[in-house]
Amino acid sequence: MKRKIIEPLALIILFGGIYIVPIQTAKLPVFFGQFNNLDGSIYAVRFMDILVSAALIIFASRFLIPKHLDRASILKIGLYFGTALMMSSLIEYGWDALTLRAFNLPIEPGEVSDKMLMYGRRETLNLTILSGNITILVAGIFYGLASERSSQIRRQEKLELENLEAEVKYLRSQLNPHFLFNSLNNIYAITQRNDDQEGSDALLRLSGLMRYMLYESAVDRIGLHQEMEHLKNFMDLMLLKYKHDDPPKVDVEIEGEIDRFRIAPLILLPFVENAFKHGIDNHGRGFIKINLLAGTNSMEFSIRNSHFPDRIASPDHKGIGLENVKRRLEHLYPEKHTLEISLTEEEYQVFMRIKL
Repeated sequence: MKRKIIEPLALIILFGGIYIVPIQTAKLPVFFGQFNNLDGSIYAVRFMDILVSAALIIFASRFLIPKHLDRASILKIGLYFGTALMMSSLIEYGWDALTLRAFNLPIEPGEVSDKMLMYGRRETLNLTILSGNITILVAGIFYGLASERSSQIRRQEKLELENLEAEVKYLRSQLNPHFLFNSLNNIYAITQRNDDQEGSDALLRLSGLMRYMLYESAVDRIGLHQEMEHLKNFMDLMLLKYKHDDPPKVDVEIEGEIDRFRIAPLILLPFVENAFKHGIDNHGRGFIKINLLAGTNSMEFSIRNSHFPDRIASPDHKGIGLENVKRRLEHLYPEKHTLEISLTEEEYQVFMRIKL
């Protein structure tokens, strides 16, 4: 918000210095075509020049830098450039004509205001509105590139700090995992001796879940089929708390050859975890529907679950996992993902597409 206010004000001050200061410091009367500082008409013209120049810089820095260097983007940028050039020039030309009439100055064809003071004495300048606006737009593009580079450096530094903090948390979460696996094996042996098949199956799934999160997921990319197997183990464990004869409605549909794809590990888990946390109540009421489509070069993942308003997380604990996965998507799949989250009175919906 501060940048939206400070940047335009800074540009107005900058161009005010470029356009007004030379006029104020000139020893002789200054003429720009028919405009001059004797009757003040030149200040009316310069006021519009300042506003248009600041607007062109902001427009060029935000809209004339292509995100992709393909033909469509270049043509689009060229169209924006030409449209901005013609519209700004027409606005200034019209303002000049209006100022000439307002100050009752002689009007001659071709006498338009110019963009900068070339000399400190009485002169008629030769830099016209059109060429001046081209200069301003090009300067705006370079300004935008410099700003984008600066933002990238700041984002990279922030990301490195976040990664460092994540590594520390990850190391803390791995406090002697061998001890945990040994303990699970011991408990599994006890359940086997007591013929507790359900407990044995749950321990095996928990062991697989932990192994995946501690070891198998410690890579940049993992097979999509492995990620889905991990989600299945997670869902089976979550369903243990509900009655077997009346479990929540959880449907999973998978289409396409998921063995062909590799994705970032644990990128789907937060959505499924969120669905169980907020979509199923303590009595097992609610539903979860998961769809996975593995296309030719992309993956589409959608999840719908029932919405219980009384199970919304508090502001202090809301959406930590979802915010984390959003940042991971922006970092791992920049310009290659779509994430849409919507909430109605009855449903919570997530749709994600990743180009692989």
